[in-house]
Amino acid sequence: MLLDLPVRELRTRAVWYSIEQESLDAAGLEQPAVPGAAHAAEHAAIGLLPLFATCDRWDIGGVSTALHPDPGMPTVFVYDGHAGGAGFAERGHATLPTWLRATRTAIAACECLSGCPSCVQSPKCGNGNDPLDKQGAVQLLDLVLRHVDR
Repeated sequence: MLLDLPVRELRTRAVWYSIEQESLDAAGLEQPAVPGAAHAAEHAAIGLLPLFATCDRWDIGGVSTALHPDPGMPTVFVYDGHAGGAGFAERGHATLPTWLRATRTAIAACECLSGCPSCVQSPKCGNGNDPLDKQGAVQLLDLVLRHVDR
């Protein structure tokens, strides 16, 4: 069955990061693991942004892709869920190292084995929380944080 829906567009503001696949490979996160790792990191970041920006997780959204057409590499976006933006993504950008470090810590500290609502699952995921790779998200965030901290 083919689902054919009209394109939806939301002009808003986002914070994002892209990672070269070569860097991910060198960090031990090979291409087949990237979609689940990026998706899990995206969910966890959305869950933690309300600690750094005065918002609710329902005020923000996210998209992650293993190959975004513009930068041509894996990319994670967290965006304001309001037309024109509401400043949440900008606040995330302003606190990026602290926010992503807290995100990484929350995922790694969670006692579950493969991901749960406390770390990488999202109640509003349009993909049914699939794929998610909890350990891959930690590896991905370690890599991003090494570059951000430079």
